[in-house]
Amino acid sequence: MSVPESCTALSIDDILASLEMRLEIEEVCNIQPLTKALEQGLSFAKDHKLTDLADVIKLELEGYMNQPPSDRFVQLSYFDHGGQIIDGLNQYRIYPLVIGVRKLELHVKNGLTLILPKQILNFLSEVVGREVESGHISPAEINKILESIRNKFLRQFLIIKG
Repeated sequence: MSVPESCTALSIDDILASLEMRLEIEEVCNIQPLTKALEQGLSFAKDHKLTDLADVIKLELEGYMNQPPSDRFVQLSYFDHGGQIIDGLNQYRIYPLVIGVRKLELHVKNGLTLILPKQILNFLSEVVGREVESGHISPAEINKILESIRNKFLRQFLIIKG
């Protein structure tokens, strides 16, 4: 079996340059905080007039006003005033996480809990017949979302860089 011509035309320098470029992108995406990597990606997208990509990165950084993409849904747990978990709200456990990466990383870094809007807590209280004090998204769930976003953009930038 012979090697295709397109493969033989590449020199070792071309291959090394390609690998170096790939490693550079992966370093930016994997080593830095996601916020910083996305900011650099936004700058790249603007410089190369990739407006669709720039718009998606802005939404990821700042948050979604409408329905987020399907990879931005998390599992919630609900608690009463005493910190006891409330059962009976399974149909409301999947929640669209519209908060931007900037705030999500701050929440994880500082060990904060995301607070649901009072209207949602009031609705859930009516559904279950007792007061729902809070909804909790675990740090593991937030990290899972952040990692998913990181991988999504890493793949996109690797495709763009070829």
